[in-house]
Formats: sequence, structure tokens, C-alpha cells
Amino acid sequence: MRLFTKYVSAEGRSIEQWFLVAIGEDDKATDAVAKSANAADAVFEVVGHIPAATLANWGMTEGEVRLVLPGEPISG
Repeated sequence: MRLFTKYVSAEGRSIEQWFLVAIGEDDKATDAVAKSANAADAVFEVVGHIPAATLANWGMTEGEVRLVLPGEPISG
């Protein structure tokens, strides 16, 4: 599952961060990202789903949250 968050920084610029989340339920995944990113006031949106087998191939375990940087390869 991929999630992204957008929030406004102190300078008023919009910042976008992408997360891979190895949790099957959207609400639980959103909560996990909010806790790991310390971004309880941010807006999270589910933008796609990745099959569990693919996440396992990338070395992610159930419940893991991983920040993905722009241009970073995400395969394991």
C-alpha cells in the first residue's frame, strides 16, 4: 500500500512525502504513518495498493512503514 502526506511547512511551502506501508487495512495504515511520521495534523491519502507478495519481495514485513524518497528505487 502506498500513502502520501502533504503538509505546509513553516515557510508556507507544500511538502509531499511518500510512504510504503505493509498493512492491509487503509485506516490502520493511515494511523501507522501518522505515528511514524509524527504528523498527526497532516492529511494522508491512499494512492494505490501493492500486493502483499510484492512487499515481501521488497523485504517488508507486516506493519512496517517506510519513507520513500523521490527517485529512490523501492524494489528489494
